[in-house]
Amino acid sequence: MKKSVKVRIDEDHGVVRTTVVGVDKTPAECPICHVAVTPLDLGLALQIQGETALEQVFQCPNEECQHIFVARYQEGKQGFEFDSCVPIEPIVGQQSPTISQISPDFCLIYEQADKAEQHGLLLVAGPGYRKALEFLVKDYIISESTETGKELAIKKTTVEKTQLGACIANYIKSERIKEIARRATWLGNDETHYVRRWEDKDLKDLKKLISLTLHWIEIEKLTAEVMVDMPHRKP
Repeated sequence: MKKSVKVRIDEDHGVVRTTVVGVDKTPAECPICHVAVTPLDLGLALQIQGETALEQVFQCPNEECQHIFVARYQEGKQGFEFDSCVPIEPIVGQQSPTISQISPDFCLIYEQADKAEQHGLLLVAGPGYRKALEFLVKDYIISESTETGKELAIKKTTVEKTQLGACIANYIKSERIKEIARRATWLGNDETHYVRRWEDKDLKDLKKLISLTLHWIEIEKLTAEVMVDMPHRKP
C-alpha cells in the first residue's frame, strides 16, 4: 500500500519547494537495534535536485535504542521504492568457545568479513571469508599436532607456508573435515581469482561450507575431550 510523503526539494539559487510523492513502504526494522518496529516519522524528507533518490528521516521507537536513521528510496515506475536504511549496525554472531580457543584470528577475520557483507561490500567480503577459512584450517592443524619444542616450531612454520589445499590434503585426518574444507577452499578461491570456476555458487554457499567445517572441527575437538575425560567405564 502506497504512502504519501511531503518532500522538500532544494533547487538552484537557494530556492526550496515542497511536493507530495508516493512511497511503497516504510522500514519495518530498525537498522541499528534490528528490532521489528513501526518507526516514528520525524517529518523530514528530502530529494536532492537532479537525483532520483529520496531520503526520509525516522526514529526508532524501541526504548532501548531510540536512534535516528534515514530510509533511502529509489524512483521507480510507480513512485519511490524502498531501497535501504543508514546507518546500519551489523549483527555479529559469536563463535563457540571451542573455535575461539583454536583460532581467535579466524573469529576476528570472519567477523570483519561478515560486517563487510552486511554493508554491501561483497567483493571485499568474499576474500575475507577465504582468509578466515585459511586461518581456521591451519590453526586447527597446528592445534592437533603431537610434536613439542623444536619439532612443533618447525611444523608450525611449514604449515604456515604451505598452500591451503595442500595443508588440507596432507595434514587433516578426518575425512569429513577434509572433504568439506576442500570444497570451501574451491569456493573461497573463486572469491580471490579473476575467473570463477563455480559460477552457480555464491557467498551463501561459501559460508555454508565454512559453517560445516566449523561444525565438524568442533565435534572432533569435543569428542576428543570426552574420551580423555572419560577413558574407561566405571566399575
